[in-house]
Amino acid sequence: MPKTSLPKISQGTLDIEDLQLLREGAHKFGVELSEKQVSLFALLLDGLCLWNRRMNLTGISERREMMIKLLLDPLVALPYLPAGRKVLDVGSGAGIPGFPFKIARQELEIHLLESKAKKVSFLRNMIRTLGLTGIAAYQGRAENSFTPSGLFPSYDVVTARALAPLRKTVSICSPYLTQDSILVTFKGSKVNKEIQDSERLLEELHLGLSKKISYRLPETGGSRYLVILKKETN
Repeated sequence: MPKTSLPKISQGTLDIEDLQLLREGAHKFGVELSEKQVSLFALLLDGLCLWNRRMNLTGISERREMMIKLLLDPLVALPYLPAGRKVLDVGSGAGIPGFPFKIARQELEIHLLESKAKKVSFLRNMIRTLGLTGIAAYQGRAENSFTPSGLFPSYDVVTARALAPLRKTVSICSPYLTQDSILVTFKGSKVNKEIQDSERLLEELHLGLSKKISYRLPETGGSRYLVILKKETN
């Protein structure tokens, strides 16, 4: 994308209701957000809304729904992430969950892997806009044998959101897992069937179901599930 066409993002702001929803929602997930972190989330939300009018970052167009489903939702995983580790966000797209992870846990070293050049432009622009360090965006596909320069051979945490059904997600992400690594995914109502359909592959890859946690997002119907798989000894 030519530099002149990059959308300009102003200082992010949240109205009082959105601010309260974000903080209270994060608190319920065991995450306390500072003033600085809230301001970064607001700036990220502005960027998502602005860039989404230029390209198909996400099918969600309403600002409050974006905040709930893209910014708040990933925070449920934070209490289960090991401290100070390397994280790979596969099929990062709009930078979810990578950006929320980084804003809330700045000690994490995060790589965003995305196949589409325009979305990589967004990711890199947002990294600069947010002033984040210890995070980088790479263009490529995890399932390809070619690894973009800069990626690590393996990661402590690999995460994917809205990438594919669990079986395919496991197949795509497993090459980046090593002993004691975890794969963090976010699932909906079909979670049990997805786990059942993946059982044989999980056994072959020495992946065990570490956690399946049910939770609800505000102003949405139905339960969601945080599914964490752990790489066991071969």
